[in-house]
Amino acid sequence: MKNGQGGVKLSFVVISVVALGVSAWFNQAQAAQIDTGNITHLSKLDK
Repeated sequence: MKNGQGGVKLSFVVISVVALGVSAWFNQAQAAQIDTGNITHLSKLDK
């Protein structure tokens, strides 16, 4: 293995983990927004 390959692989792993974390955070935020919308909608129906 050449000297530069280890750093490239490490960078790729770090970028992948960060991308997955951002994606998971975005999906969780979107799901929370949908849940809040449903609760608001249901409370209006009860009235």
